[in-house]
Amino acid sequence: MSDKYGIIHISVYNFMGHASYRMTMEKLKRGQKLCKSCNGVNAARSSKCKHCNKTFINKNTPVKNEIKDWKSLETGQQIKIIQGSGPYFVCSTDSEDHSSGEKVYMGCKGKYEVREIRPNGILCCGIGKKNTGIEFVYMGERKISPSTGIIKAPHRIVKLRTRKRK
Repeated sequence: MSDKYGIIHISVYNFMGHASYRMTMEKLKRGQKLCKSCNGVNAARSSKCKHCNKTFINKNTPVKNEIKDWKSLETGQQIKIIQGSGPYFVCSTDSEDHSSGEKVYMGCKGKYEVREIRPNGILCCGIGKKNTGIEFVYMGERKISPSTGIIKAPHRIVKLRTRKRK
């Protein structure tokens, strides 16, 4: 079976005491993905299957123009911090906002201007309406804080192109 087709509808017919199953195969629409274990159709950004509750593999996909050598950044350069990166903690119990085992990210996200390069991160100033003020962007090694249980993971950043005004 191809990844482009999924089971959209399963019907059960009872005729003279016999049960027969009819499956309709249709092409997946935009914004849908197929569960490999139960062939159920799910939303493209869902983290687990709504039919069998199996979690999908979360690929850490490469980002175009991602900066690996962050120490080479210069003051005044503009960067974008990718959402879902940086320090986080793992939720231990279910709550209204998060379920048990879910990662809760505590880092910054959005567009920033570099102010200063420090040994384990970048001091940045927010650009735009959503990000204001000074933020420290952690870029050091991945480690777990023994006192708080917070996992310090480096942020993923992308260099923004700045347009020169005439």
